[in-house]
Amino acid sequence: MKRRFLILSVILLASACQRNSYSTFSNKYKVFFNCETSVSPYNQLTAPGRFISVRKSQGKLTITDAEGNIIEETLSEKQNISFIMGLSGLILGTPMLNNDDMSIWAFDLGCPECDDPATILKLAQQGADFTASCSKCKGLWNLNTSGISINTGDRQYRPLYRYPTSFNNGILTVSN
Repeated sequence: MKRRFLILSVILLASACQRNSYSTFSNKYKVFFNCETSVSPYNQLTAPGRFISVRKSQGKLTITDAEGNIIEETLSEKQNISFIMGLSGLILGTPMLNNDDMSIWAFDLGCPECDDPATILKLAQQGADFTASCSKCKGLWNLNTSGISINTGDRQYRPLYRYPTSFNNGILTVSN
């Protein structure tokens, strides 16, 4: 009797696990970044529906805005040591949907399907929608709808890795 109960319990527990269950925020990759949102190009972050990408490489930040303009900032020694950019960098912005408090959200710039630091998502604005796409796996995500995949067809894509943000006295902090 006990053996049957044990076998039944194991079967029920194993069937309860699903690949499609995700938490809101990711802890898979370490992140720490902050910026002052009153200074360009970070002032774009407070406008609903606007997103920028931020990457760190060789002591510099490379920021790409919604129009594709690229801005490079040299990091201080302290920033270069302390800024940790997740898998591949960050996508920062204020979604137009599912965002009642108009907070700034942070997603990883790396593709969650490929899970490779070299696979960088490409940002594009299509009308009112801001999307991120992967040229390798052909994934497509809408940044205005919580980073959920908008691919059609049979394949299920993971949502983008999302990181917690806080905003205090004009300073945005992304940290997990």
